[in-house]
Amino acid sequence: MVLLAIRYYMPGRSDWMSKAVKIQAERLQRESPSLGDASDSDRVNIPLVKLTETFSSNEENSQTADEKDTTPLDQIGHGLFQEQVALHDNAEDVTIVAAQAGSEDTNWIDDFCEDYHCTAYLYSLDESHGDDFLTPKSRKGHEASAYLTYIIDNYYLLAPYTIFIHGREDQWHNDVAGPHTRNVIANLRYEAVAINGYVNLRCTNRPGCPSTMRQAFPVGIDFDYQYMIDQLPQILWDLLRIPSSEVPEDIGHQCCAQFAVSRARIQDRPLEDYIRILNWIETTDITDNYGLGWLIEKLWHMVFGMPAV
Repeated sequence: MVLLAIRYYMPGRSDWMSKAVKIQAERLQRESPSLGDASDSDRVNIPLVKLTETFSSNEENSQTADEKDTTPLDQIGHGLFQEQVALHDNAEDVTIVAAQAGSEDTNWIDDFCEDYHCTAYLYSLDESHGDDFLTPKSRKGHEASAYLTYIIDNYYLLAPYTIFIHGREDQWHNDVAGPHTRNVIANLRYEAVAINGYVNLRCTNRPGCPSTMRQAFPVGIDFDYQYMIDQLPQILWDLLRIPSSEVPEDIGHQCCAQFAVSRARIQDRPLEDYIRILNWIETTDITDNYGLGWLIEKLWHMVFGMPAV
């Protein structure tokens, strides 16, 4: 289990490490000075695997009262990440992929990236759009086609971290850091993305969790598209090659198709899989365009190797 301590952005503050990471980094620095200067708040030259190795049941019993509040950096998903945990240094470290439609204003993204240091890829889902936007390989499935187009075209050139978002800045999807996506991204903890591989930008677990298939608070559209849930075994085979014998009993997802993913986690799945998923979205007649977006939104965490719930 990993404890993600959310710390809001404070201008001029460079202290980014969570308590669990800092305690173990300082301990490792005392024991092995050659690992690097753990007091450097901009970069800790200690691989995550080293931080994880310092935890054991014996150490847990000997922790002080102050340290009892920390949580071990356990193995998440499939495999420990060897990447160093650090604030990004330049625009090549973080890519923002945004899907825009209609009159949505995306100018805020370029302005944000100038200050935050990131690279923006803006896709328009409209048939006709300005030269400032890229064209996805399909316009079906809403943001899904834009996200998949980016991954397919840049699979071997990915930044360490990619953030996938909707184009409009003000989103009801955002919660803890307020409705503006720029504040959500500014508070994103990259050590969480490195450890987990995939991090949803929404913290509230409604709608979608703990059960996508049997939601406690369904809305009308969930009833409208229930027939796709009924066909889930075939869909999971078509998209992710999950055999019927391994179809999960339930799926739990966090709304709303805005998330950050590490390069390692994206590349854990072969390029051919992303091509197959996008081709399925483009060619299937299982549902309408909105229904495709509704469906894929519930599966992104599984696409990127997270547990079904």
